[in-house]
Amino acid sequence: MPANLVFRFDHIAPNSGTSLFIHGYSNKQAVNYSAVVYPGSGAGVLFPLGRINLTQGETFRHVDGTVARKVYIQNLAPFNSCAVDILHTVENF
Repeated sequence: MPANLVFRFDHIAPNSGTSLFIHGYSNKQAVNYSAVVYPGSGAGVLFPLGRINLTQGETFRHVDGTVARKVYIQNLAPFNSCAVDILHTVENF
């Protein structure tokens, strides 16, 4: 099953994090998230590091029956920014 692009963060600062609220899943879908990281630039950084931590957080059920999930991304590079593609695979059951 191919992974599909959900969102792209163009810039996450060094040692910083961000989150994403992804909604629109049905009640009978299992979702798996993954990420592709692209090292950014930093002052005096000759070899930028591309390293992140991806965590799936809370799951919410809306009153209309759809499900939403919150994803957290932390840039672990101490001196350079990064860009991150968030991908997901969805299985219906």
